[in-house]
Amino acid sequence: MTPGHDTPLGAVQREGHQPGSGSSGNWLSNPHLLLIVRLVLAVIFIYAAFQKIGKPLAFADEMKTYGILDMGPPLYIMAIVLPWLELICGVALVSGIFLRGSVLVLVVLNVVFITAVSIRTADLIKAESISFFDVYYDCGCGFGATYAWKKLLENTVFLILCVVLLLAPSYRFALGYSRRSE
Repeated sequence: MTPGHDTPLGAVQREGHQPGSGSSGNWLSNPHLLLIVRLVLAVIFIYAAFQKIGKPLAFADEMKTYGILDMGPPLYIMAIVLPWLELICGVALVSGIFLRGSVLVLVVLNVVFITAVSIRTADLIKAESISFFDVYYDCGCGFGATYAWKKLLENTVFLILCVVLLLAPSYRFALGYSRRSE
């Protein structure tokens, strides 16, 4: 008998994919790294939420500058709901409850925010005839005024981290149901 033929094919395929096996070196399977990513993102989104929750009218004014929503009920509803959504997702990142769904919501929010900041930045470049690296404003995210390029870079990093969490095969250090392959 040749080596490997006495082992079922399924066992060979699963051998390299065991969490913590070390042979695959897949950093998406490192539960400690995933926990750090979750906690970093949780702190960021919880902080941002608390900066906006108590000031929905100010947040609505900042949102209006993007030109996506005009004054009226949809703008005010978004100004009230978005910070609470960020807070709920941040708490879910810490607790691990509804983790994958919360991360998916954060991915969508980041994509929308990056798109909105990109459009507003392009409009400011065109209107004021300034360089991309000179565009400076308060985006309304709760962290104060900054350069648009820095805001786009940091939110792209947040998006990548959220996608990493979304694609993680499983989670440790989370409450609730977890799927483990046998």
